[in-house]
Amino acid sequence: MILSGYIADADKLQNEIIGIFESEITDIKNMLDNYSWAGFNDSNREVDFIGDIKLIKQKLINYMVNLQAEQNKMNYELELARLKQPKLSAHAEANPTQTATATSNVNISIEQTIKQLDEIPENILSSIEKDILKELIFFLEGSKAARDKNKFWDKAKEILKFIADKGADAAIATLPYIISGLKSINAG
Repeated sequence: MILSGYIADADKLQNEIIGIFESEITDIKNMLDNYSWAGFNDSNREVDFIGDIKLIKQKLINYMVNLQAEQNKMNYELELARLKQPKLSAHAEANPTQTATATSNVNISIEQTIKQLDEIPENILSSIEKDILKELIFFLEGSKAARDKNKFWDKAKEILKFIADKGADAAIATLPYIISGLKSINAG
C-alpha cells in the first residue's frame, strides 16, 4: 500500500487503523498530516496520506514492542512470585547424642487449589477462564496419578503459559499445586 502510492487507499487505511487503535494508542493522530492542519481552511492543500501511513506503521510497531515489554515484565514478576514460595523444613534434636532431622513436605490438594481459584474475583479471572484453568489442573492431576513426568510437565507448562497472562492471583492459586505435584512425582 505504501509503495503503491494510492492516496485514496492510504486515506481509507488510515481511518481504519485510527478507528481500531485510537482508544489504545492515545496519541495516534499526533504528527499526522491529515490532523495537523485541522482548523486551517486551505482547500488547495493536499494531505500526505502516504506519509501518514508510514508514521502510523512506526507507531504500531512501537505499540507492539511496548506490549511485548509489558508481557516480559509480567513473566518476570510471575517467576519472582514462584521463587518467593515458602519452603518449609523442621529440625528436631532429641538429645546431644541422638539427632533427628525432619523435612516437612507440604502437599497441596486439588480441592484446595480449586477452592482458591473459585475465590478469585470475576473482574480478575472470569468464570470461563476459571473453568479452563480447572480443566488443565484436572489433566495435571491425572498425569500426577499416572506418575508420568513428561505428561505432567507438558500440562504444567500449559498452565504456566495460561496464568502468565492472567496475573498474580491465578499464579498464587495454582503454583503451589504444580510445585507440590512435581515434588511428589520426583519423589516416587
